[in-house]
Amino acid sequence: MKKWLAGLFLIGIFLFAVRIEAEAAGNTYSFPFDSDREAQGKFTTTKESFTLEDYWQTNSVKLKLVYRVSPLLEQEVSSLTFRINGVFFHSFRPDGKTGGAKQLELEVPKEKLKKGENVLTIEGFVYSTRTDDRCTIDETPANWLHIDKATSIEVNYDEKPFSATIADFNKRFTGIDTISKKMSGVFTRAKSSNAEMTAGLRALASFSSRNNATDSSSIPFSTVSGGDKWDRSRYRLLLADYSHLQAKWKQQIPDDKHLKKEALMKLVQEGDKQVLIVTSKNKKALETAGRLLGNEELTNQLMVSEKWVGEDENVTTRKENLSKEVKLTESGDRVKGTGHVEQDYFVKLAPNQSITNGTKLDLHFRYAENLDFKHSLVTVLINGKPIASKKLSEKEANGDHFSVRVPKDLKVAGNFNLTVAFDFILEDNECGFTADSEIPWGFITSDTRLNLQTDEQEDLLFSHYPYPFIQDGEFDHTLIVLRDQLSEHEFGTLENLFHLLGSSVTGNGGALEVIRSKDFSVKDENKNLIVIGNKKQNQVMAKASSDLYFAYNKQGNYFVSNEKMKIDPSYGEKLGSVQLLPSIYNKKRAFLAVTGPTPEMTELGSNLLGSNEFLSKTYGDGVLIDQDENIHSYRFKKVAASGETSKIGDMLQVNRAVIPFGVVALLLLVLLVVATIFLVRKYRNK
Repeated sequence: MKKWLAGLFLIGIFLFAVRIEAEAAGNTYSFPFDSDREAQGKFTTTKESFTLEDYWQTNSVKLKLVYRVSPLLEQEVSSLTFRINGVFFHSFRPDGKTGGAKQLELEVPKEKLKKGENVLTIEGFVYSTRTDDRCTIDETPANWLHIDKATSIEVNYDEKPFSATIADFNKRFTGIDTISKKMSGVFTRAKSSNAEMTAGLRALASFSSRNNATDSSSIPFSTVSGGDKWDRSRYRLLLADYSHLQAKWKQQIPDDKHLKKEALMKLVQEGDKQVLIVTSKNKKALETAGRLLGNEELTNQLMVSEKWVGEDENVTTRKENLSKEVKLTESGDRVKGTGHVEQDYFVKLAPNQSITNGTKLDLHFRYAENLDFKHSLVTVLINGKPIASKKLSEKEANGDHFSVRVPKDLKVAGNFNLTVAFDFILEDNECGFTADSEIPWGFITSDTRLNLQTDEQEDLLFSHYPYPFIQDGEFDHTLIVLRDQLSEHEFGTLENLFHLLGSSVTGNGGALEVIRSKDFSVKDENKNLIVIGNKKQNQVMAKASSDLYFAYNKQGNYFVSNEKMKIDPSYGEKLGSVQLLPSIYNKKRAFLAVTGPTPEMTELGSNLLGSNEFLSKTYGDGVLIDQDENIHSYRFKKVAASGETSKIGDMLQVNRAVIPFGVVALLLLVLLVVATIFLVRKYRNK
C-alpha cells in the first residue's frame, strides 16, 4: 500500500513539474525569413520585420540565424552586427574557413522591443584579402554573405487575460497567431438568407484586409454546424437573423422590440471560446452591423460586451484620398555603410493600373562630406531596373535634390518597388577599414515625393484581378450569385475568394450583395457578377453556358474541348475553372465564372483566386486546374482590334522617310488639278 501511495506521489510530482514547465514555456510564434538573402559587398545590410501583437505578454525573442560566408574572408577584421529597432545588441567575427552552413542563436533584448512592427537589422562587413595578402581594392564577388531561408525569429509569449470586450475580440480575431492556427472564423447558417450571407461576407472581407499572417492563411468561413472549423475556433463571429438563432443563443439575447429596427452585437463566452453574436430581425440593420465590423477604427473603441446598431447608422469608413503624389517616408530614412547601400520603398498600385509618361520622383537627400566625390553616386531603380544616376557633390552634401522621370519603355503595372541606392566611396581607403564615426551615411528626407501618372487597363484579364470587382479599395457594384442550396464546398469557395478580395479592400465602403440564382432579376443585370456553381445548379451560369470559354457538355457533366485545348471527358470531369468575360447582360460589366462539374471541383477552381501565389500562376481570361494542381491558362478574348485600324499608321511610322515626298507629290497633284480647271474654264469661255 505504501509503495502504491509513493508511486502516486511521484507521478503527481512529475505531472506538476511538467505543468509548470509547460506554463513557463508559454506560446511560441515563428517568423521565418521564407527566402534566402544574398548580401554582396564589403558592407551589407539585411532587414527583417516582425510583429508583436497588442495582447501578447512577450517573454523572449530569439534570432535563430543560419548563414554562410565567403571562405576568403579575413576573420580578424570581418564582422556581423545586429540591431533591433536601430539599437545595436550583438557583434561577432564569422569564420568562413570551416565551410558549410553555420548556426547562431541570439537573445534579442526585450527592453528594446515594442508593440506592433519591430525591425531586425543584420549588418555585415565581409572583407577578403588578395593572394599576395594585400587588401582588396574594389568590391569583388568574393565579398558575400548568405542568410539561409531557414533563419527565423522566435517569439515566446503569454496571452494577456481576455477583457471580454468587442474591441479585444476584434484584435485577437485577426491576430497573426490566431489566423495561422485557424482559431477564428466567420459563421452563419447552412440555409442562410441573402442578408445573412451579405453581412457575413462583408465582415469576412474586412477582417481579411487586416490579415497579416502568410498569404495562404485564410480566415475560415463556414456554418455553425461546420464541424472542425467551428470546433477549432476560439474566436467565433456568428451572424444570423434572430429567428434563425439556436435556442442556446436566444437565451443570451432577449426578444427585445429594438431588434425590429436595430441589430445587436453581443459577446458570449462558451467554455474557453468567445462568440460574438450579431443578430437582428431587420435585414438592413444586420447588414449595417456587418459593415461596422469592417470599420477597425470604430470596433477598437468598443470597450463593451454589447452594442446596438441602427439600420441607418453611419459606420462607413472614410474613403482614402487617392493622391497622385506619394510621400515615400514620413520622418526620413537613414542609410549607412561603405560601398553600395540601398533603401527600398514599396509603392501600392491597383493591378490594372500602370505608370505612364510624366511619372516623376523628386528625391531630396543629404550625405556625409568625407567621400571620394569623383566616384560616389546615387541611383534610382524600379523593380531592380536602374532608371537614373547622379554624382554626389561636396557642395550639395547638406541638401541635394535629384529629379527623375520614369522612362517611357519601363512597363510597370500594379505594386512595385522603388530603390534609392548610394555608392559611397571613401578616398584613400582601399582596404575598407573605417572607424564607426567615419563610416559614410546618407539621409532621404521626408520632402521626397513620387508624382504618379497612371493609366487604367480595362481588359478583363486575371493579371488585372480583382479589377473590376474592386476599385479604389472598395467593392464596385459586386454581386455574388450562388446556387439555391449550399453545401460546405460553397462556403469553402467563398472563403478562398474573399481571402484575396479582402486583401485588396481598404475600407468597408462600396456595393457588395449576395443572392441565390433564383432571386436574380432585371435590376441585377447592371452589376459585376461573380457566379459560383455549374449550369445544373445555378440558373445564371446555365444562361451563360454558351458564352463560357471552357464550356460544358450538354448535360453539364464535364468540360469539353475547344480551340485552345483538347479535353478527354474523363479528365473534364475532374477540373475546376475560373473564367473572366464581359457580362452576358451588360458588356460594360464583368462576369466571373467560378465553376466545376461538381461543388468539389468548383471549390478546386476557386483556389486559383484564393492566394497571390496561385494568382501569379493564373493569366489570360480562361483557366483550368486539376487535382494535381496542374494549371492551364489561356487568353481567349482577342486584343482590341487596333491592329487592323492602325495599319496605315504603322506603315507611316515604319516609312517616315517617304512622308516628305508624299506631301510634295500631294501638293503637285493639287496644283495640277487647279491649273487644269483654270485652263478648261479659260478655253470654254472663248
